[in-house]
Amino acid sequence: MKNIQNKRFFAMLTLLAAACYTPEARAAYEDVGVGARVTGMGNAYTALADDVYAVYYNPAGLATMDRPQLATTYSRLFTGLSDDSNLQNSFLAFAKPIQQGRQGAFGLAWNYFTLDSLYREMSFSGSYGRRLFAEQIPSGFYAGTTLKVLNRSLGDTGVADMAFSDTGQQNQGADPVLQKGSKTNIDTDVGLLYRVRPRFTLGLAVQHLLEPNIAFSDSDTDKLGRNIKLGGAYQTSWTSFSMDVDFMKAPDGSTDKVASLGVEKWLPTLMHGTLGMRGSIGAGDRQYRQVTAGLSYKVYRMQVDYSFAMPLGTVSGTYGTHRMGLSFRFGRPRGAEPRFSEAILENMRELAEVGTPEFRAQAESLALYKRTAQREFLRQAQVDTAEARFAEAHAKLDQALGLNPQDRHVAASVERMAKIASVFPELRDFRADPAQAALYEGIMDYLAGRDKDAVRKLSYAASLQPADERYERFLQVIEGAVGIAREVAPAAPAAPTLGKEKLVAAAQALLEVALREGDHDKVMRLAKEVLELDPANVLAYKRMAAAHYAKKEYEAALRSLRAAKKYETDAEGRRSLDSYISAMVSLLGKVPPPAAKPLEEGVPAKGASPYEVQRMFEAAADLYSQGRLSEAANMLQQILRVDPKNASAQRSLRRVQADLLEAQP
Repeated sequence: MKNIQNKRFFAMLTLLAAACYTPEARAAYEDVGVGARVTGMGNAYTALADDVYAVYYNPAGLATMDRPQLATTYSRLFTGLSDDSNLQNSFLAFAKPIQQGRQGAFGLAWNYFTLDSLYREMSFSGSYGRRLFAEQIPSGFYAGTTLKVLNRSLGDTGVADMAFSDTGQQNQGADPVLQKGSKTNIDTDVGLLYRVRPRFTLGLAVQHLLEPNIAFSDSDTDKLGRNIKLGGAYQTSWTSFSMDVDFMKAPDGSTDKVASLGVEKWLPTLMHGTLGMRGSIGAGDRQYRQVTAGLSYKVYRMQVDYSFAMPLGTVSGTYGTHRMGLSFRFGRPRGAEPRFSEAILENMRELAEVGTPEFRAQAESLALYKRTAQREFLRQAQVDTAEARFAEAHAKLDQALGLNPQDRHVAASVERMAKIASVFPELRDFRADPAQAALYEGIMDYLAGRDKDAVRKLSYAASLQPADERYERFLQVIEGAVGIAREVAPAAPAAPTLGKEKLVAAAQALLEVALREGDHDKVMRLAKEVLELDPANVLAYKRMAAAHYAKKEYEAALRSLRAAKKYETDAEGRRSLDSYISAMVSLLGKVPPPAAKPLEEGVPAKGASPYEVQRMFEAAADLYSQGRLSEAANMLQQILRVDPKNASAQRSLRRVQADLLEAQP
């Protein structure tokens, strides 16, 4: 039995060397690759290195990241071997930009390789990458380094209890090498990345720079050979072509060469995530041949990757190597925020002397930044107001006023919102409860300065909730603030008229709820009920148009919009409906939409790299997922300004514009 175990052990070690054998094989710390996305491209990643896996492949790429990322990959290597060997590799990494990348980025990684219980390798890595010579090389030059702690060990087997002589004869006693079956080393990698042009990058990475002695015995020498990798990559907005040429020191001291060519294609959508496909071919010395393929699915901030690699002619009887990866990004893409704000904050660290041209320029920049920040607070306050979170809206408005205390319009909004928040900090059921719906509509009119309509609607809301003293108290506050008293109802109002008003108000409240929940059949049913009671109800026609549009019934949507315009008496409302009708007519193809003005026949503007286009699209998708439709549309328009023929951005912009139409008030 013991003899069988010994043979199996030596067979496993031999298998490790053979199964992992490529021209770069060293048996120990074999570069089997990490990351399902990267290995799907045949490890041709030196010049790309645009995500957390740069920790392993080229630490200079960390400096190109725009937000933190966490990733993990599990690999089954050379599955289906005849002796049922179980070769596995696990990888976990985290990377984070420092001060939004202005001070570079750092990364941490753990890599673990096992051959059943017989052999294992483990490494811990700490990496740092940063951009260099920003003024001299505006296109981008990056450098990085990785410090690694390497450890490998043998499992507990009976072989370690038997020593062999130089002639192969078994001696009594323990094998001195296998008894000390563990070794720890310090190692380091370095990398460079140079963006020659917006679409073309070059990369250089050197692995195992220190060439540590990894022999188990202190009396032996087994240096870990140095890897030198050269890479080039060409990228469009959604397609990447990359090539790596690797130079590895073989066990006999010679240098082996491997070339890998990879391609990656992303198919982005605004609503349903992004699908990625990739593949590669590789060839090199010692009859090395390999093909790979991979898939990815990226939605919001999560990405799932799979890759498959098959050796051709080196390892037989295998079903190939399979990898699954999962990664998460945190925070917003860099493109989601105003780019000039970072530069302003950086410049304001050292103020110029008062009165100098530099000081005036800084003051102008600061004023621009404050205006941008104020607009953001006002936007957030608008969102909170729409959701009836009046206390939160008041806090945002107060912050906006603090940035510009002289803004009379904001000051007036703060004053009005304070009156609302003091009585109704939040309305939770305004979508379902008719009284709260009337209260909400009255508040919206009050904030918009339509004081007479506000008093009328608030009076109606108070009549629906006579037991809740807040309604009456709030109505009195608003009457005193605007100087308009409620209309006194007739002593004996006609019952049918009063009943009709209540029914319309209730149906409208339920109509809004159904629209928000996407129950479009219910929206049309309730809209018809409202129109039976009030045939000139503009809101019902507009909501019916939104429901028809969601069901792709565009002709019916257009008819509803035109009916709404027929009964709309407000001039601003008619102008809005005109724009919606024009958009719908364009959608139906009756009037072709205006074509975007080309910039250099579709070639992206100078300085707009595919990295930036991808990040702007991610920012647009991020904004869209948050319901910030106008900002998403602006981001997509930015993409089309630098790349007018970007089909994905064109499709997505049409979708956002359609959603804006559906969400019209």
